[in-house]
Amino acid sequence: MFIAKAITATLLAGSFGLTSPPSGDTAAYEKQTQLEAKRVACMTERGVDYVASPEPRYEWQPGEQERLAGGLEALRAYRAKYGFGVWSPNVYPKDKVVNPVQHENPNNTMLMSLSAGQLKKWRAADESCFSQAVKEVLGKTVTSQEDYYDQLEAAVEKSLSVLDQDKQLVQLGKQFAACLGVSRTEPTALDGLSHTKIVRQASDVAKKAWKGELPKAPKGKAVIFRPNLKPAQARPYLDKEIKAALKDLECGKDFYPAYSPKAMEITSRVYQEFGREGAAQAIPSRIYRKLA
Repeated sequence: MFIAKAITATLLAGSFGLTSPPSGDTAAYEKQTQLEAKRVACMTERGVDYVASPEPRYEWQPGEQERLAGGLEALRAYRAKYGFGVWSPNVYPKDKVVNPVQHENPNNTMLMSLSAGQLKKWRAADESCFSQAVKEVLGKTVTSQEDYYDQLEAAVEKSLSVLDQDKQLVQLGKQFAACLGVSRTEPTALDGLSHTKIVRQASDVAKKAWKGELPKAPKGKAVIFRPNLKPAQARPYLDKEIKAALKDLECGKDFYPAYSPKAMEITSRVYQEFGREGAAQAIPSRIYRKLA
């Protein structure tokens, strides 16, 4: 069985609050709570049911903060076992590091009981109420939840572009690119470049086994196929991924400690502006945006 996922901003970021909160994110989490309260009130006024569903506060895995901040020891330990985290969910299905427990939306059961017409009405109300809540709490104008996430990721990308003008990072990027044997030297392009290659390879493996008509991607998005292989089947792919991840780290041993802290600080600031905690999900989301 293979899973195809349309990589939209909503899918990448999930429901409100899926990102990892560094310290000082209490205000952002409170905004999420306010947004959910506004959505409940708005939906009630429209005569449709809605249960507030903020994500629980994120629990950092050992070494995760250090890894996301460019700590070489933490990065090496993670990559030696999980690679970039692409094939490892298949190899370690019960490992919460790569298969975290997913938050179940309390509205799901109710939604499954609705008729097609009722569901259409509910979704229309939800989009409208979400947009209204974002305007009231964050002061931002969005047309839908997807538009909100698109704006968030675009703001992150735009804010990160300043790093491509950082003289130290530009020089380190050239060294990193030369070691990898790639032509792109911009710091923001190099961040996640090797990871993206593995994602593409995994998607190709899954696409070949897809039965029936291939799903169509929304405009401006990519469809990433995720193979649901058994551990023994996925192990050879992970072994190759680990080698690629460790080579990437060796080439970027000077780049990551300099780049990652700055990227995380910028991304976290933008996320908080949008009423979201932290920036841990920004790394994979940027990777998938590059695939679009």
